Amino acid sequence: MALLLALVFVIFFSENGIFDYVKLRQQIDIVDRSIKQLEDENVVLKGKIDRIRTDDRYLEDVAREKYGFIRDGEKVYRIEK
Repeated sequence: MALLLALVFVIFFSENGIFDYVKLRQQIDIVDRSIKQLEDENVVLKGKIDRIRTDDRYLEDVAREKYGFIRDGEKVYRIEK
């Protein structure tokens, strides 16, 4: 009986036991989700890069929004809250 209890203890609670396995699986699942999210973000960013390289209008829109560029003759009005 004691041998059986010792065996059960080793299987469940020892290093590399079932509980460690379950924790590692959870960590792997978290990392896998993170990798998937980053891969999806990379696809979006690559699309934006390709569009900036090939679409002058989009490039202009990005420059105007991000850097506040304006065309000759345009005026910028800044409204502060």
